[in-house]
Amino acid sequence: MITIVLLTHAGLGEAFAAVLRHIFGTMPPALEILEILPDQPPEEGGRRLWGLLEKMREGDAMLILNDLYGATPANLIPAILPEGRVAAVSGLNLAMLLRALARRGEGLAAARQGALEGGVQGVADILEQRDRALGI
Repeated sequence: MITIVLLTHAGLGEAFAAVLRHIFGTMPPALEILEILPDQPPEEGGRRLWGLLEKMREGDAMLILNDLYGATPANLIPAILPEGRVAAVSGLNLAMLLRALARRGEGLAAARQGALEGGVQGVADILEQRDRALGI
């Protein structure tokens, strides 16, 4: 099982969870929300993340999707992670999350790649795309 962890600033992870419930009618399984609150010491968030890592069973994996590289939530991701069992991608957007969910049944590498592709392909200039589709 691949658990997807949304490691975000306060409110953002729960907002994504609300959108997923809207799309799917329920929360997808093995999805964890880990929000870092403004008044929370960073060490507390780090302990909560390690708690999720320690709960992984043999053969399980984790994909951490983070909102902003270089900010406090991203800085909580330890430099040393269980090799081949944990991946982390920053720049969370809805396309990234949906693609990671769709591909996690294929394994951690595929879920990670799906997240990266979804994150990039989900960013588009809407007017440019419209004009291209209309042949303008």
